[in-house]
Amino acid sequence: MQETGVSHAEMVPLKEVKSKMLSTPHVLVGGAIGRHVRAPYLALPLALVSHFALDAIPHVDTVTFFGIGGAKSNFTTTVDGVAAAALLLFLARGQKRWRWILACGFLAITMDILAMVLVWFPHASRLSVLAWLYRLHAFVGADMRPSDWPLGMATQILILGLAVFFLRFAPRKMSRQDA
Repeated sequence: MQETGVSHAEMVPLKEVKSKMLSTPHVLVGGAIGRHVRAPYLALPLALVSHFALDAIPHVDTVTFFGIGGAKSNFTTTVDGVAAAALLLFLARGQKRWRWILACGFLAITMDILAMVLVWFPHASRLSVLAWLYRLHAFVGADMRPSDWPLGMATQILILGLAVFFLRFAPRKMSRQDA
């Protein structure tokens, strides 16, 4: 990959990073896409794009309350990530498309993983593709104040409920692959 002279500080100052949705809605929406979109060449990019769509919806998260880094932010982000993985594994169990559910769930959260890698390893921003993805990810986001938490959490609860419904309960058209 090509290196650039772009420093981490030049990319997007961390204090300007907009609030990002919790991991759990991203992962579950990605998993729902993996369950319902039959064609992998569509499911995988849709799972990735779903990340940006969800970040554009007004919401609150650990960045809203704790900023980036620090013990509280790292702890709540870790709890959210573990909960997201556990819930996705639980909802994918016993389903014929479980591999696609897991793959799309993981792909749907990769932008946040990338952002954390660049926070922890700023020198990785020298790779132009990572710097570009980071700038793109930082551009999308719905800023909310901590006082807006009822609306910010309500949007995420609604998304979680819909994602769980589509992951476990919504009927899926049967194809020859599924038979």
